Amino acid sequence: MQWLRLALLNIWRNGRRSLLLAFTLCIGNLALLLFVGYIAATLTGLRESTIRAGLGHIQIGLQGQFDGYADQPLQYGLTRDDQVRLEASLESDAAVRRVVPRLVFSGLVSNGPRTLNFQGQGIHPGRERQAFGAFQTLSAGVPLQAHDRNVYRALLGREMARRLGVQPGDSVTVMSSTVSGAINAIDVEVAGLIATGIPETELYSLQLPIEAAQELLRTDKLSYFAVLLNDSALSEATQARIGLRLGHRYELKGWQQLAPLYTQVLQLYRNQFVVFGSVIALLVFLSVSTMTLTTLFERAREIGTLRAMGISSQTIRRLFVHEGWLLGLASSLIGAGLAAIATVVINLLQIELPPPPGRNSGVILHLLWLPEYVLPISLTLPLVAMLAAWWTSRRLGRLPIVSALAPA
Repeated sequence: MQWLRLALLNIWRNGRRSLLLAFTLCIGNLALLLFVGYIAATLTGLRESTIRAGLGHIQIGLQGQFDGYADQPLQYGLTRDDQVRLEASLESDAAVRRVVPRLVFSGLVSNGPRTLNFQGQGIHPGRERQAFGAFQTLSAGVPLQAHDRNVYRALLGREMARRLGVQPGDSVTVMSSTVSGAINAIDVEVAGLIATGIPETELYSLQLPIEAAQELLRTDKLSYFAVLLNDSALSEATQARIGLRLGHRYELKGWQQLAPLYTQVLQLYRNQFVVFGSVIALLVFLSVSTMTLTTLFERAREIGTLRAMGISSQTIRRLFVHEGWLLGLASSLIGAGLAAIATVVINLLQIELPPPPGRNSGVILHLLWLPEYVLPISLTLPLVAMLAAWWTSRRLGRLPIVSALAPA
């Protein structure tokens, strides 16, 4: 306690220098915590938007469904028996929140003069809206209705509708290959326009009720079930458990397998944090080293007096280490408090950032406050400050006592 008291007195005595160093440490901790909050918010938003924009936590189909090597449409589609078995098994699982059937197909959509390619989905409107409706925005029109007697209605991507020159209420012709290889077409009414913020998705997206899609393809099969879970953190464990229960006939794909972009972005941000954190740690180390080195020369007579009284250089060195630790700890705590305030203020300001690559709409800047990261980061900088003070103060052993006591 005595050495801590002496360290506090020395910090107070050298107030201007200590304040400058504390400011550096405080800004470093503030920057690190805000950067972590930004990374966490970005990754959480990307994860949830990927899952809840229609992908789901798990997709379940027959073996071969996700390989992309089918010789004909729905070669690996789920039959009626498969559908009944899967739904009964999944809905009895406490970890499963929603089970959403999907029928994936492709073809051509035309308004007469113009024809475009599309990547279509046959959906169950009620289940789709319950599971993923919050992440599907319509720029015009109305969503598909679960109990609508008219199943010949479709949602088109906004860019697709613009190029076709159609609006909600207009009719288009949808053409595709049936499961037997023939060409079939149906006329549907445009119910609404899908706005995802991703131009490529808006150009090729088309959704039909499952009944209309099955009539178009002349089948009663489904492509797969998209499964939404109660907890994203348990998706891998739940996928493994369901896979064991269902057996080898079915293939399960987790959302990270279906969306490799998330893993790539995660690795990118990890690398950025390592680089950014290393730069901040280096700045703290250099700042504390500079202050300690300056203090050694300015307090040479004081150090010489202590050495002449029989106090070892290691003991005096411990005093400098205590000063670095106390200054680093106080600065980190202040930086953490400022980071918490800044997080709240930034979230309240609703700052809109420019559109990221591949999107045509901006995103709101949002930060997360993660208590589990605050303590490790706030303790790292004081440790760096201690290391810098310990490393620089090694010169004490080479400081001659007589020279130190000599008048300036």
